[in-house]
Amino acid sequence: MKTSSSKFFRFFILSLLMPALLSSCSPSSPPPAESSVPKKTESNEKVASAEKGQYLSMTYTEYVNGKNADQGMVMRVMTYDLSSKKLTKLADIPYTSQYPLSVVSFSDHKIYYSADVGDKGDQLFSYDLNTKKNEQLTDNLFAINDIVPTTPDGPLVLVAVKKGERILKTMFYNKETRTMQVMHDENQDEHTWSITYNPAKKAIYNSQYSDKEQRREFDIASKKDTNSRPADNKLTEINCITKQERLILTLKKEKITSMTSSNDKLLLVTTNLSNFGNTVYSLVDIATGKRTKIKLPILSCQFVYMSPDGKGVYYLGSASEKNEHEGRGIYYYDFTSKTQTPIFIQKEGFINNFMLLNK
Repeated sequence: MKTSSSKFFRFFILSLLMPALLSSCSPSSPPPAESSVPKKTESNEKVASAEKGQYLSMTYTEYVNGKNADQGMVMRVMTYDLSSKKLTKLADIPYTSQYPLSVVSFSDHKIYYSADVGDKGDQLFSYDLNTKKNEQLTDNLFAINDIVPTTPDGPLVLVAVKKGERILKTMFYNKETRTMQVMHDENQDEHTWSITYNPAKKAIYNSQYSDKEQRREFDIASKKDTNSRPADNKLTEINCITKQERLILTLKKEKITSMTSSNDKLLLVTTNLSNFGNTVYSLVDIATGKRTKIKLPILSCQFVYMSPDGKGVYYLGSASEKNEHEGRGIYYYDFTSKTQTPIFIQKEGFINNFMLLNK
């Protein structure tokens, strides 16, 4: 039975990869033409919008019968248009993956999501919003933590684990050739944890840390019976076209749990512990790597996005600064008025993740 905690979902993947940590969270061969997984997907809205603008893509898990998992759970794929402020449910996708994950790409007219195949791991799938057909896109993965669309002609960027491996890596999936380029494919030590796409720079920003170093920190914490500190986190820039990399900065014993980019800045959410530490918000100048810590009266450790106009943030968390479960949902916080506006509050189900995207 699936649990109702987003932290557990995300760390559950790592529990399969790094059992010790949780005590403290290659080119692909051509896939089948069409998959029978999932068997049921429905849509009740016309969605192929040609309008420009920004929107939020949300993954919301809920029991089918409202009570238990006897009839399974679904990922309710939803969007929120920032201009019209309209909330729309696009589809219900059976929840079979280790971590409930979906993202709506209006530029592709598709929903990309993760789903289990034969109880052997999760693969990347697509659901066409026009034809209503599902398609399996990969066959060589084991788990997927992130799916990030870039441009209509550009790649999908994944944070995922290959079959037979245990390291989370940054992967570029070419939608036209259906091939996967895995960054540092030979490296079996460096995990990718957080990732974001910057349309203005056509670049991916990701945080990475050493698996060996994190295990060493966990061993130290176990012997002292204390909470484990994070391994050092590197923040890098990857050009989506050339795949050239550039180091922006390194954080000592600090974990980047979430990040987002807007023009020349990155907004980082960090913690001083591997799990459940004190949350710190920072702005980083992309060109220089200069970091400035900022105060935000919100309670959120993941999924914080700067608004396109830079006047506020959208975040998944609580309306309270003390209780993360009080009114848990997606909010907009305005820097000037210092007010929180609810976008979508979870009720019967659980909001697993969301993303701010361009149409």
